[in-house]
Amino acid sequence: MCGRYVLIDGKRVLATFPMLQQAKVTQESWKALPQYNAAPMQRMPVIIVRDGEMRVEPMQWWLVPHWAKEPKTDFSTFNAKAETIRQSKLFGTYFKGSRCLVPADAFYEWKKVIRERPEKGLKSSGVEKHPMCIRMTNEKPFMMAGLFSVWKSEDGTKEMPTFTIITTSPNKLLETIHNRMPVILKEKDHERWIDRDYHDVDDLASLLEPYPDAEMKAYRVSRMVSSAKNNSAECLKPSST
Repeated sequence: MCGRYVLIDGKRVLATFPMLQQAKVTQESWKALPQYNAAPMQRMPVIIVRDGEMRVEPMQWWLVPHWAKEPKTDFSTFNAKAETIRQSKLFGTYFKGSRCLVPADAFYEWKKVIRERPEKGLKSSGVEKHPMCIRMTNEKPFMMAGLFSVWKSEDGTKEMPTFTIITTSPNKLLETIHNRMPVILKEKDHERWIDRDYHDVDDLASLLEPYPDAEMKAYRVSRMVSSAKNNSAECLKPSST
């Protein structure tokens, strides 16, 4: 699962990835930033191709299918599993032709730790959840693989663009923390991923692999990230509590 992530500075994202020099960027593109604790249902910037041009566009993080009668969904769509994405009735169509890049500086997962606690003179085990921050060792931004949908009202006067983040099995670093991780794409695969005319699903599926653990690091952060109301640089700082 990927249920929280960090994106701080849009200009830094543009400077990190030369491909984005050709993208259309507006005042709305990075309006949500800085976001140190992004959660589902929030609007966050993604990189897409629409109307033949690359754009940085804010979208709601919770995919609403374009065919839905109402701009909502009663089931969880903020993540899509890489292993079943091609066969999915919900996500399969978007995998073939509506893929996006989700820029991030880091993401969070909660590690379950068993602690021995004294209770009335006896030892009893308990499970604690420690929030962990995962990012690149060089602390540069990266791109997660996503899918997007644009819901439109029947009369065409309203639209709601939304996205989901694809997850896969964990690498060696993440498997000590959680049983899933977001798909992080290598820079050489970015243009192919968002090319809406590229439909080789077997090749695209081959990109949905765990990112090399040697290029990533993880550390414990404050429990304040457990509440999406908390959005400050403190969320990203190492902590022992």
